[in-house]
Amino acid sequence: MKIAILGGSFDPPHLGHYLIATQIKELLGMDQVWLMPNVSTSAHHKIFQKELSPVADRLQMTQLMENEYIKASDFELNHNPTSITITTLEKLSKQYPSDTFYWITGSDKLETFNQYDRWKDIINNNNVIVFPREHMLWHLEERVKEAFGLQSIPENVIVLQNESLLLTNISSRIIRERKRKGLSIQYLVPAGIEEYIEKHRLYHE
Repeated sequence: MKIAILGGSFDPPHLGHYLIATQIKELLGMDQVWLMPNVSTSAHHKIFQKELSPVADRLQMTQLMENEYIKASDFELNHNPTSITITTLEKLSKQYPSDTFYWITGSDKLETFNQYDRWKDIINNNNVIVFPREHMLWHLEERVKEAFGLQSIPENVIVLQNESLLLTNISSRIIRERKRKGLSIQYLVPAGIEEYIEKHRLYHE
């Protein structure tokens, strides 16, 4: 199978994640897209450090996003609690040798990509999909080449610049802030996730 991996905190998962997963499935012919909550961000990448909700809550909310091709994955929870990207990719390849994996990264991560552990191995030895965030960047390929230290874009690096892409600035941070202020998060997250957040009193002051 061709499987794209969208990793992140998913604190909470939202309709922006759904749009990314759905469009990558449609445009690139993926069999599945796995949403993979990280366990912890404190072990690496100081740029990503933040206080996370319990991983059990984040995984359960992500499971509420599942359909026939979008799957919630507990792979890092069970096999790589450090959530180091290259380690996850290497372990996936060993555990699922008959599948082909693609790692999704947003264009907003390009400037700090060289702070990932063994970031060159991610690019040189794996399939990477770069998805634009918030607005279309027609110079995105140039930014990718600069960030990845490439003279040209190799076949294993896919830069999505389709003019029909649906982009959004919905973020987990915005949702948490709105919830703390008592503002509506309707239409930002699926109804089931909104109910979960309310039931478990997540993101309240």
